[in-house]
Amino acid sequence: MKPQYTEIERMGSSSQGRNGRRVTNFLLHTQEGDGTAESLAGYLNNPNNGASYHYTVRNGIVVDVVDTDLASWSVGDANSYTINLCFAGSRASWSRAEWLNIRDDIRIAAWLAVQDAAKYGFSTEVIAPPYGRARPGISDHRYITDVIGWGSHTDVGSGFPWDVFAADVAEFTGSPSIGADMQLSDTITDAYGNKVSVGDILKWVAYHTDITADQLGGRDTRRDIPAKFNGWPQLGDRTVVNALAAIGEKLGIDGFGGAK
Repeated sequence: MKPQYTEIERMGSSSQGRNGRRVTNFLLHTQEGDGTAESLAGYLNNPNNGASYHYTVRNGIVVDVVDTDLASWSVGDANSYTINLCFAGSRASWSRAEWLNIRDDIRIAAWLAVQDAAKYGFSTEVIAPPYGRARPGISDHRYITDVIGWGSHTDVGSGFPWDVFAADVAEFTGSPSIGADMQLSDTITDAYGNKVSVGDILKWVAYHTDITADQLGGRDTRRDIPAKFNGWPQLGDRTVVNALAAIGEKLGIDGFGGAK
């Protein structure tokens, strides 16, 4: 369900074109100050300050500062392919408990990230520290520092609750998060790109496992615990493996033998 928030448009001129680059990442930032979403937006709207984000968020207020079709001035060399959101009034030194004091704003940030990922067609993978390789997805300013190698910022900091944020992202994308309790009614994407329920996937796996067991071991092998491997009458009451062994032995192929 979409989180509740008030969205305010305060578009300024602190932006530039994307030079033909495709958006591939959504990044989170801290203010390192005590501003509100609106006061921070006012500061960012002054081009002389040389900084901007696409969104500022605090206390359920979202301010749109830069159009996401344009690049904000947030992460240097990575501006052209990123969308950037700043938690107004936040600090990279915050503990997990301090971050959870703005739990609702974290949820809003996850919602915005998922919406923009859908709009621009990039991955909703949450890339948390230690990050690994460079790839499309949702991360923070430190990802640019550690992985891309530009700048020295470390926000959002080690106390950020990535597990909570990732669970929100998973909810908004319609996929159960890793470690979350999965329900049979949850919808996931199968190997062929189809949206299916977890329950239907489990039924498919159970059915095909059963018929595979029967084909290899004999009729009703699926029902026997422990398995008896009854064999098939048309194979001389042999399993598929033993039938192949008998054929190989009959043909005099080295290594075959021991068939019933």
